[in-house]
Amino acid sequence: MITQHSIAHDTPYDAVIAGSGIAGLLAAHELLRRAPQTRILIADIGLPLEDRERQATSQMGGSGGAGLYLGGRLYLGSSSIPIPPPGTLPAGFRTILESSDYERRAHEVNALLDEYGARAPLRLAPDVAIHTAIADAEAAGLEYITSYPARFLTSEDRRGILRRLMRRLEERGVTFAFNARVTPDGHAGAGFQVRLEQAGGTWEQARAVTARALLLAPGRYGAEWLVETTRRLGAAVEQLPSAFGIRLEVPLTTYAPLTDINPDPRIQLTLSGDAIIKTYATCLGGYVLPVTRYGALVASGVPLPAGQRTGSTTFAVLAQPGVVGATDSWRGGERAARLLNERYPGRLVVQRLADVREGEPTSADALARNTVRPTCADATHGALHDVYPDAFWPACEDFLARLAQLAPGIQTGDALAYGPAEERFWYFPTDDQLQTGAPGLFVAGDGAGQSQGIIQAGVTGTLAGAGLAHYLTAPRIRS
Repeated sequence: MITQHSIAHDTPYDAVIAGSGIAGLLAAHELLRRAPQTRILIADIGLPLEDRERQATSQMGGSGGAGLYLGGRLYLGSSSIPIPPPGTLPAGFRTILESSDYERRAHEVNALLDEYGARAPLRLAPDVAIHTAIADAEAAGLEYITSYPARFLTSEDRRGILRRLMRRLEERGVTFAFNARVTPDGHAGAGFQVRLEQAGGTWEQARAVTARALLLAPGRYGAEWLVETTRRLGAAVEQLPSAFGIRLEVPLTTYAPLTDINPDPRIQLTLSGDAIIKTYATCLGGYVLPVTRYGALVASGVPLPAGQRTGSTTFAVLAQPGVVGATDSWRGGERAARLLNERYPGRLVVQRLADVREGEPTSADALARNTVRPTCADATHGALHDVYPDAFWPACEDFLARLAQLAPGIQTGDALAYGPAEERFWYFPTDDQLQTGAPGLFVAGDGAGQSQGIIQAGVTGTLAGAGLAHYLTAPRIRS
């Protein structure tokens, strides 16, 4: 953990990397492979590995990020960098790595993880239960999303990889700063001025360091910070259409036919009007939690381990339009969160699914009699049915009717709908090595929309590491 005296004021670094997930770690690894004398600082607002292992909660940030610390799935199939959103794409969207070039780099990242202790076998295809779920979904007109071939790292493997990888980076001179809020204050000469503050705010003063180059590699939960920081430093950022909808709460046993096979089933339906509707972020036996993202209070979910589960499972149902659809049939979805926040300041709203269908607000008495009990104690009863585009509820009803063929009972009128639920996405234009339009400023990982998952994030890290090495060692033309 960073302390007040561990980094001197005005310390010069060649590269500062914000984010210690797999993208940030492998960027440093690749940079040192190409330029061994590089002075690197990796800073993260979350906890170091040893503290994450001691804590009881599963916070998303810190050493290893969400993927390599909490997840462990290594998808080794075809993909691309960046990950394209569904539907029509914005003008100028450019793929920088795909097909055999991507697969070669993905296998290089996989081999590197083997070198640091990955032992999980490769599964070429899903097991019989998943095959059956895929077929059942197809019969209902749905697409069950799977990612094979894949490897599934155990918790012991993931943390062992992290310990060995971070030890290796430290041996090669990398400085780590955890519980550190990173704020690039702007350009300083040919580089950047970067302010570090202890996340708890207990320092008497911030520490300012300089960096010749800067890599921003937060995960999805750091996307809001990434957008604001990147724009402030002069790089282009384009907002993509938001995914919007509700977070549904149903009895644990009702959704069990799906979660017994896969704790986070990803199921989607392609809609007319350039959009999809999908399940997202299933929280088995979990609860609904209000969180603030992108300036709006939205409904999120927290999964719980087997011995602590509630009687409910909660999952988001989100519509995600393409660029054309967002200005046509699905126009207005991006305003739903703001409208509900204005109607119910500081609170999520919860409505019985039966009342959604009737177009009537849910009363306190109706909620008190409901068989599904709200797991979010601060949510207020009310109405959310009238803030979404007209296309949303018919699509949602059709989707739930199809989903009920896989998990009978989820359409019960006592199911609870929380709002708003929302995910936002951006496109960061870069060159082939993930350098933005601001010289010396690079982006990588899931937060930048360049990747989804450990292997893909690792590929972006190695791309950015190579780009950093080229930028730092290339001759500078003196004016």
